[in-house]
Amino acid sequence: MKNKYFILGLLIAAFSACTTEDLNLTPEGKELDVTYYKTESQLQEAILAAYDPLQDIIWGGNYFMYGSIASDDAIGGGADATDQKSYQLADRFILEAYEDKEDNMFQFYRSRFRMVYRSNLIIENADGTSEFGKKAIAHANFIKGLAYFQLTTLFGGMPIIDVVANPEDKFPRATQADTWAAIEGYLQNAITGLPARSGGIDPDGLATKGSAQGLLGKVYMYQGKYTEAIEILEQVASNPEYSLEPNYADVFWPATKHGRESLFEINYTATDPGAAWDQYNNGTAVFTLCGIRTGEVGMGTPETVSFLWGWGMNQPTPKLAKAFDDMGDLIRKNNSIISCDSVLMVSPTTAFQNSITGYWDIKHVRRRGFFRSSTQVNAPILLLRLSDVYLLLAEAYANKSDETNALKYLNLVRKRAGLADATGGSDLLTKIKKERQLELCLEGDRYFDLVRWGDAPTELTGEEYDAGGKNYTTGKPGVSTNGLFPIPQDEMNQIGNDPNFPQNPGY
Repeated sequence: MKNKYFILGLLIAAFSACTTEDLNLTPEGKELDVTYYKTESQLQEAILAAYDPLQDIIWGGNYFMYGSIASDDAIGGGADATDQKSYQLADRFILEAYEDKEDNMFQFYRSRFRMVYRSNLIIENADGTSEFGKKAIAHANFIKGLAYFQLTTLFGGMPIIDVVANPEDKFPRATQADTWAAIEGYLQNAITGLPARSGGIDPDGLATKGSAQGLLGKVYMYQGKYTEAIEILEQVASNPEYSLEPNYADVFWPATKHGRESLFEINYTATDPGAAWDQYNNGTAVFTLCGIRTGEVGMGTPETVSFLWGWGMNQPTPKLAKAFDDMGDLIRKNNSIISCDSVLMVSPTTAFQNSITGYWDIKHVRRRGFFRSSTQVNAPILLLRLSDVYLLLAEAYANKSDETNALKYLNLVRKRAGLADATGGSDLLTKIKKERQLELCLEGDRYFDLVRWGDAPTELTGEEYDAGGKNYTTGKPGVSTNGLFPIPQDEMNQIGNDPNFPQNPGY
């Protein structure tokens, strides 16, 4: 293949979980690539392996936390201003490309290309004429679409890798437009082969046709393709298999995995994987990472407090709390954030640590009965849900000057929150934007919404507790970087001085 500029770290990422014990040159009872991917059980294992890097987020591979902490929803928090470095730098708009192979952002970058590599193995080797082969290829396309969506929203145009790469292969960075086009193709292919939800159950607990449709609609919205977004998102909205949870709290309750509102989520269990601090364990530490920081002590009793201590990251801002109060939105506020004062009312002896804002994230918190340890938490991370689809539809219709349909979907979401119907007018789009902030707060959409709307310079002006007084206009990520994060420096070091793979502007 010609004109290929490959990221060397890609192949390293694909095998990063290997140890010296794995490197037997003579296979012992194992299939090679040329003989694997043939049976249904083999393909099922391959599908799960391709999804697996989504779970590699014990520390910094948390896409939603970058989208939350870099926005006005939340700040880094944690133990101090050095806890989880890339989060803290993004929060303060002083992010740079720095060298650290254990850096959160580098690990995230590697894990998403690991998803691409494993998906390509399926696409290249599965029998596309068999029923299960078609299904496996559809899953692989969804996984690639999701991986590239997260990569391109953070880093811009990415190398489009559609073959099982060899170590000597090189791939240039594609443009942002070409990356979006590739994602559209992957998701369109996924839609044709993924199973549909039936009877309120997601087959295999993995992505469904609705997952791919919802994500494709979001991809269209990020490009301002409103007509295309409406066409695909209406298919999700009209599907009787999906509906809003009547109770907003149930959206985030671990016992309601794959509920009526869920389009796609990352699954976890609390089973013992062996090493408690292994980042590849079955549970997720995210809910401990974001929990109320109390010095790792119990909080109240099971009768008074349903959640336990954590490490205090993703702390909601007073600005977010005020936005709830200004809207009179108690239902969503009380199930999204909690103040120190509220905790003390039910757990008077709680001693908080590094409470910078006075608020904590309770969408991502360990719940009693759904964990074994700090890192083995049995709770899903929602990546896409129906209320997001409704608000994207409202936004698309508003941009098409269809006020009736815009209000239809906006008010479906407001009704569940106990709010009166919104009315139309010249400020309709502003109302939809505010609704997205309150409905989806702390879930990772806010930063990317503000950037795509062009509202980041006016909304991300910094808070009084941000070090250095930097903001989106004067800092990084920001205006000078087109809102993009830096390609991790260790990745750039491996690429070398290659004009076909430049660093993002401003870094």
